Amino acid sequence: MTGRSEQEAGDVVAAYDFGGLGGLVDVGGGHGILLGAVLRSAPGLLAVLVDQPAVVEQARRRLEAEGVAWRCELVAGDFFSAVPPGADAYLLSRVLHDWADDDARRLLATCRAAMGPASRLLVVEALLPERAVDQPAVIRMDLHMLVLLGARERTEAQYRRLLADTGFRVERVVPTASPAGLSVIEAAPAA
Repeated sequence: MTGRSEQEAGDVVAAYDFGGLGGLVDVGGGHGILLGAVLRSAPGLLAVLVDQPAVVEQARRRLEAEGVAWRCELVAGDFFSAVPPGADAYLLSRVLHDWADDDARRLLATCRAAMGPASRLLVVEALLPERAVDQPAVIRMDLHMLVLLGARERTEAQYRRLLADTGFRVERVVPTASPAGLSVIEAAPAA
């Protein structure tokens, strides 16, 4: 899984320019694989990674080994309760697909409450295709998420509804070259 995550991180930073951001909160950032790639791609960026205590320690070791830990604060916490406020952007990478709609809405509402009017939400997820034959890897992951977690992948339209339900408007969807069908959905707080 680490190899796949590293490849996907490379695909995300190749597709989306993080360089214009000053501060980023990686919500549910795991071991810091994507955050490390983001920090290497955007030398002026400072970040916060939020995840469970045991996971944060693993992220610390990885980010130190990559030489970017000094630009990243690591916060052990529950992202359903609160995330650090006031960042330029909030990143949810491969997090929402772990949760059914009600829990995903709770998580998005927590992020929305921390955001300022100019903040952006960046959702990195595989988008379900209209036809299974167009992205079989995404369909397999959808079944995997359903069986193991009762969660699922979603179509672009389903993400747009989920985001609208929690006070966001989608600004753009940036596809990546990932064979897993990943895209970066950039959303802003709705007026």
